[in-house]
Amino acid sequence: MSSDLQRQIHRREFFRAAARYGSLAAIGVAAYLTTRPRNGQICINNSICRGCAAFTDCGLPSALSAKAARAGANGGKS
Repeated sequence: MSSDLQRQIHRREFFRAAARYGSLAAIGVAAYLTTRPRNGQICINNSICRGCAAFTDCGLPSALSAKAARAGANGGKS
């Protein structure tokens, strides 16, 4: 009886395992890149910018969009 550690790995099994673990690593990297905070900032108000204490210094996309909308509504005045 040979154990699994002593068994020879055939070429097809090697490529199958490489594809499996490579795709698992790619999914992990994609998950990390999509969930990390941008610009070192984290939204503290669930993307509800109105009344947020950090709104004036925030550089997240939702805050930038709200600032642009506010500037457009005020005729370009902050």
